[in-house]
Amino acid sequence: MVDFNAFLEGFNAIFAFFGKHISTLLLIGGFFAGFYFIYRFFKGKPEEGEKTPLLVRLVTYLGVLIGVIMIGGGVNAWFSKDYVAFTCILAIIVGVALVLKPIKDIPWAAVIGIIAGAVVVFISSTYLEFVVNSIANLFGIDAYWLLIAAFILVLLICYMAFKFLEDIGKILGAFLSARPTSFAIMLLCVIEAICAYAGTSLWTLIASLF
Repeated sequence: MVDFNAFLEGFNAIFAFFGKHISTLLLIGGFFAGFYFIYRFFKGKPEEGEKTPLLVRLVTYLGVLIGVIMIGGGVNAWFSKDYVAFTCILAIIVGVALVLKPIKDIPWAAVIGIIAGAVVVFISSTYLEFVVNSIANLFGIDAYWLLIAAFILVLLICYMAFKFLEDIGKILGAFLSARPTSFAIMLLCVIEAICAYAGTSLWTLIASLF
């Protein structure tokens, strides 16, 4: 059986480690954010109709884990006050960008609707069976159809509620996964990593010029 406490403690240890070595974390995050740009720099432009290479897809999905670590490491560094706030915020934003890149292709509104509908049906048929049967008898229908109606109703409500958020996530994901954006994120991460290693930040250097 999985020990979730040990699992969470392991992640907390990773967050704490990278929170103290955020320059390294930014370099790793920058590499994953700009990997598609790097790949195409050496391989050239994709041909029309060409599928996304397996290596790029693997790095993209692995980037979700790196993104979670960046968010946790950035938050840890923020509260420990070992680094300038701009450095921590950048790590968190890049982490969110890495997490959003692959999930833009997942129909989250439908997924959440299905899960919510299934949960309602499970609770209704398990813990509220008497109530469901009473309502079904009242209308003279089979409880089975009542559960189906409840599932569809909850699915539609959740779908409409989360569709707007899903569309926003897709727009952000598409923007963050674009080649110019990924290159800019990668470059910014490298510069900020160097600054963090030197005990300062890009924001501080820019502010000192004015």
